[in-house]
Amino acid sequence: MTLKPSEQRLLLLTAAVVVLALTYLAFGDRFRTYAAREETRNDLLARKLKAENLLDRQEDMIRRLAAFREGLPVFQPGQTAASDLLPALEKMAPAYGITLTRRESPEEERAVGELFETSLTCSWEGSLASLVRFLHAQQSLGPVSDVRLLEAKPLRTNRDQPTEKLSGKFTIDYAYTRGDSPPDTP
Repeated sequence: MTLKPSEQRLLLLTAAVVVLALTYLAFGDRFRTYAAREETRNDLLARKLKAENLLDRQEDMIRRLAAFREGLPVFQPGQTAASDLLPALEKMAPAYGITLTRRESPEEERAVGELFETSLTCSWEGSLASLVRFLHAQQSLGPVSDVRLLEAKPLRTNRDQPTEKLSGKFTIDYAYTRGDSPPDTP
């Protein structure tokens, strides 16, 4: 029995499909393992490059960290930082047209290595322009303070008449260190 050329091509194509299917069944797990290993390898190479980049910048980062620490106020061990920070905040706010209406007790001090942080939450009233100037002044203190939460809403003395004044609440995180030198205040 002789096969026509078209039948021979069909038989050859079927045999190729069967061989490929058997190869995939036999080596499919190895192909997936190889692909996973290749992905892991690429991820490790990227992490290695990132680590090398960080090591190359280590001296610069150490210098920047030292400059950051120098800018932080220093409080004596056992001294409550909030007792010095809150009066400074109360003195600063009116200078920018903000009235502090209520102060909440400060959050507990959080330590991260040699650095410490505490949060002060206050309710306030003032105009939008005053608020912007006050927040800009806070951010200008550098690494010492960071406004974490800000709530603002129109202050209404009468339901039908909105005013230009706003009221709300803010939380400011203050960073500092502990040491034996006299305390600095922001």
